[in-house]
Amino acid sequence: MKLQYECISCIVAQVLNVTGMLGFNEDDKETAMRETLAYLSRADYEGCTPESMAELWRLLLKNSENRDPYAEIKSRCNAEALKMEQSAREAIRGSADPFLMALKYAIAGNLIDYGLEHPVTVDEQNRQIDSIVKTPFAIDDSETLRTALKTAKNVLYLCDNAGEVVFDKLMIETLKREFPQIDPVCAVKGSPVLNDATMTDALMVGLDSVARIIDNGDGAPGTVLHRTSEAFQSAFSSADVVIAKGQGNFESLSGSKKENLFYLFMAKCDSICKIVNTPKLSIICLKGDF
Repeated sequence: MKLQYECISCIVAQVLNVTGMLGFNEDDKETAMRETLAYLSRADYEGCTPESMAELWRLLLKNSENRDPYAEIKSRCNAEALKMEQSAREAIRGSADPFLMALKYAIAGNLIDYGLEHPVTVDEQNRQIDSIVKTPFAIDDSETLRTALKTAKNVLYLCDNAGEVVFDKLMIETLKREFPQIDPVCAVKGSPVLNDATMTDALMVGLDSVARIIDNGDGAPGTVLHRTSEAFQSAFSSADVVIAKGQGNFESLSGSKKENLFYLFMAKCDSICKIVNTPKLSIICLKGDF
C-alpha cells in the first residue's frame, strides 16, 4: 500500500510523541522536526508508511541512549493483557465456534495500540475488548481462512503490538487444537519500534509455549519484505498460510502476491477505512491480495 497523503499528519504526530518520551529539549525537538520534514519532502511515495516510519525512527534515536522509549508502556500492556488471558481463554473454549471467537479476540487485541495519535487508556482497552468480540466482521474471510488451515502445515503468524500478543497466544492455542497438523511460527520485530512486539514481549507473555518464535530482522512497524532478513523471507515464502496482524502489516504487505495471506486488523484510521471501504474501528479478516 502506497504512502497516503493523509498519513503525513499521523507520522508527524508520532514523531512529536516520541520526542516527548525521549525527553528532548526544545532545540532537539526542532532538529527532529526539521529532519522529519526534510525526509518527508524526499520520501518515496510509492513506498509504504511503515517504511517511512522506520527511517524516521532511526533518525529520532540516533542521538539518544534510549533505544526503546516504549519499553515501559509495552511491559504495562503485556501485564494488563495477561490479566485477561484466562477469562478470554474460557470464553474461546466455551464458544460454539472457538476458531471464530479466537479470531475476534486476536483482532480485538489490536485495540492495544499506543502508537495511535489518540490512544485509548488501559482501562478503556480492558472495557472494550469484550464488547469488540461480539461485533460482526465488516469484512469476513474467516471461512476461507478456516478452509486454508485445514490442509496447511506451515503457518506463519505475524505479530503486531505488545499486549496484543497475549491474544495471539490464545489464537495459536486454538489453531493447534482445531488443526493439529499445523506447525505454527510467530514472527516479531527484529528491533524495537514504537509499541510493536519484540522477542522480549513474546517471551514475557509465554508465546514461546505455543509456537516457535522468530524475529524478522527489521525494525519497521510492519513487514517491509525487502528490509527483512533472509531467514524471515524464507519462512514467509515457504509458509502454507500467513496470518498478518495489524494495520502496519496490511499497509506493508498489500500487493505482495503471497498465496494464502490473510490480514487480521481493526481499521483505525480514515485512509485505511477508505481503502477497505469500512467504517472506523471495524474488525476485518481479509484474504490478500488486496
